Amino acid sequence: MDHGYLREVKEIEIIHLQLRYAHTRILRPERVSSLAGSIERFGQIIPVIVLREGVDSFVLIDGYLRVKAVQRCLRDTVVAEIWECKVEEALAKVLARGHSRKWDLIEEAALIRELHHQYHLSQNRIASMLGRKQGWVSGRLALYQALSEDLLELIRKGSISTWAATRVIAPIARAIPEHGKVLCENLSQEDLSTRDLALFFRHYQKANRKQRENMVLHPALFLKALHAREQATEAKGLKEGVEGKWLRELRWIAHLLRRLLTEVPTLFYSGQCNLDRRILLTALEDSQGLFGKLEKEIRRFNRDDHPGEQTSHREPLSAGSANPADQPDNNAPEPMRLLRGRRCSTILPPMLCFWVERR
Repeated sequence: MDHGYLREVKEIEIIHLQLRYAHTRILRPERVSSLAGSIERFGQIIPVIVLREGVDSFVLIDGYLRVKAVQRCLRDTVVAEIWECKVEEALAKVLARGHSRKWDLIEEAALIRELHHQYHLSQNRIASMLGRKQGWVSGRLALYQALSEDLLELIRKGSISTWAATRVIAPIARAIPEHGKVLCENLSQEDLSTRDLALFFRHYQKANRKQRENMVLHPALFLKALHAREQATEAKGLKEGVEGKWLRELRWIAHLLRRLLTEVPTLFYSGQCNLDRRILLTALEDSQGLFGKLEKEIRRFNRDDHPGEQTSHREPLSAGSANPADQPDNNAPEPMRLLRGRRCSTILPPMLCFWVERR
């Protein structure tokens, strides 16, 4: 309670309230229901804040959800603090009282816009009244101006969260206005979580034009299909177990090795800088060490599981092949000769050579 502004506390008939700043508030049905339940049990504990304007007319400054909750309880009056000050001072005062309530980002931006445009206060003056820096005020104003009126109306109705509007819809609308408009309309009819919207935006950024069109037309359907695919992948992974995962990753390594082989002539050319060559070969040696550890682990467990078997099958995988096609090609570029035949064991790890020699 601000004794510097407070004149009196009394019950006021709701029909005498002017809801002039309703457009700066976000409707939260769940919050109204909670407040209505509390008022039914304990009465209205916290007064709304109003300014007198005429004999039986009051401008509602703060307490818009409380007024809706009181109306839901079928009451005709509301307990109010009547302040004596200028409207802009009252708006700034309730906005600065962060300890008494948590403001939504858009609510803050809307009130600051009122102070700036309606009451012609400078950004520095607003910042001083709120105990903030000028950059903070400027950022709120820029945020509000970046959102279309249609999108702001959906936020006010509680159909779309501020997070969804600023982090998902606004970036899409800036890039493709038509997509932003369609997505806005469709999201207002769906109840999607913040997590789902974040997932939607990540996939939208990677999608092609046709996929994006379908996504904004049917966001809930897209997410449903995506979740179904994730569940199918999870079920497949559980069925295959760690063996299936290990095999898939090993095949992916083989795919990467084949790609690296095609890039060898480009990387290891005759005029290459010695420093660049050492860097590449050092990276190769690091990989060789990991392949060596992997092979040792496999052989150790294989030996433990089959103690009576001959050890001939444990010869290095990089041993030379009797197939002439697998022997070094003297006409191949120098780097390829290094990577083929018996000499590869001096550069590549044994398991890596296994794939190289069978190409």
